[in-house]
Amino acid sequence: MAKVKIRTRCGPGTARQKWGAVKFLFLLIVVAAFNIVPLAEEKAVPVSYDLKVRIEPKQGTIAVRGRIVVPVEAGAKTLQFGLHETFAIRKLLVNGRRATFSTQPGDPSPFFPATRKVLVNLPAPIASGNALVELEYSGRLKEIPEFGTYPDQKQAMDDQINSRLVELANYSSWYPQFFVYGHPIQPTLEVSLPKGWIAICSGKKLDEQEEDGRPVTRWSSPLDDDILIAAAPNYKRKVIPVSDGQIEIYYTQLPEEFINREGGEIAAVMGLFTQELGSTTIPSGTVKHVFSPKRKGQGRAGIARPGMIVTSEGRLLEALAKDPKFSLLQDVAHEIAHFWWDFGVGQGDWINEAFAEYWSAVAVERIVSEEEFQKVLEGYRREVSDLPADAPSLAKVPFDGSGFVVRYYKGSLMLDSIRKTMGNGSFYAAAREFFQTYKGKSIGTAEFRSFWKQRLGDTGALIDLWLDSVGGLPRIEKSALPLCEDNLVAEGTFDCARYIPACLFHQSTESRQAARTYGGATSLVQHASWLIISSYRSDHGKNRLRIAEGSQVFQNLLI
Repeated sequence: MAKVKIRTRCGPGTARQKWGAVKFLFLLIVVAAFNIVPLAEEKAVPVSYDLKVRIEPKQGTIAVRGRIVVPVEAGAKTLQFGLHETFAIRKLLVNGRRATFSTQPGDPSPFFPATRKVLVNLPAPIASGNALVELEYSGRLKEIPEFGTYPDQKQAMDDQINSRLVELANYSSWYPQFFVYGHPIQPTLEVSLPKGWIAICSGKKLDEQEEDGRPVTRWSSPLDDDILIAAAPNYKRKVIPVSDGQIEIYYTQLPEEFINREGGEIAAVMGLFTQELGSTTIPSGTVKHVFSPKRKGQGRAGIARPGMIVTSEGRLLEALAKDPKFSLLQDVAHEIAHFWWDFGVGQGDWINEAFAEYWSAVAVERIVSEEEFQKVLEGYRREVSDLPADAPSLAKVPFDGSGFVVRYYKGSLMLDSIRKTMGNGSFYAAAREFFQTYKGKSIGTAEFRSFWKQRLGDTGALIDLWLDSVGGLPRIEKSALPLCEDNLVAEGTFDCARYIPACLFHQSTESRQAARTYGGATSLVQHASWLIISSYRSDHGKNRLRIAEGSQVFQNLLI
């Protein structure tokens, strides 16, 4: 394929690191702000939404009529949900009877800035385990600048309704939220907009009709985790057929050359992930990539929900102005990977991000080049090596922005270490089994640990080492490193003057000879009967050796 510039995803202060944290911060913020506790997993019945939405972009207003079936504990006397703080509730019934309610402000949050609690007194105790909530509400969204508008911005929200665009997601709580983000929902949606406006929403588009001169679209999803609405008066649409559906790209100003390249990259990524992991559930059967015409917003590829990605067109136009060959390949691949990797919950959300990040790197390896893949991994190593000594382990990394490098980059390096230990074929087969085993379920670190230790067998201690190590790259002692094929042992670092990403080989005639074949190699580190060198395998399984240069401990010339 034509050469394109792959923007690095690593480096201090990157927009991705600052704004990517929103994905896992959202869960923490909801729990803290609203004290909402999900039902036990075996009772995690989806919340069913039937919403009729009328939007007036010029006036900046929204009006919603909804019927929502909410699972509740039998005998419950109260109900609680989050809703945008400026919306006025005009009607609220529970199981057909009028219910009284009160509101309380939500706790201040930089990423969840405009939600309040609605406390409902149930008119009668719930016996069936479900409550039918009927309500009507309307109002204007609180005006809060988009992400990235100002340096050191304290509050931000991409959700907005104005004459240029509509963008609505769970961040604004434009619809009632009864549980933490990630609790399954079944939305049915009807959206009415002024003439000429085009809406793209969560789920499958059922139909479109004209009512009173307004386009009214209806959407449905059998299982989802959010209700997205993106709309603009001037969207262009590019449709790219693929073997099992189609890709739809919506944009307003982007050049056709980029759109064509973007469509090809999405198709290639979807094909790669489907080939290696199997099919995933996309509610509409169509992958929709919407370039929302906002000026700033969450960085890089934006946000992803099942079958739908929303990206800031303004940010992308800025990048293309600097480099017309700029590519979002890895960033979009990360968001697409979440169509598969989405079953880690609570503290285990790092599983979603580590797998999505590593599979985005795999997409670079398979679609662009091995060289670019290695550059991505080196970027991860730099970031992880710079972590403070007390940085949390993967097994305990909390829901806050400080865990970004641990969740995304250290998690990716762990998966790469597992891959090198198992070999390509065995790793991809195990990753496919992992996805097929847990898709549609809710898991955490314990399930990850158990699954992968079992697949690694005698080398299973590697999993504990990566999961439980604090700080940067884990310290690997010689005794903890079981051998695998060709005397190659698990990747890690040796406790030298500086942590070195490395693999340890037995000092042997074979390994010395292999090292000599590496062009330009002049020095290796000798430690007891072990040699410290870095190594990786090509797609064809051939060993290639690379000297880990730049460390102060390279002292002995062995070849």
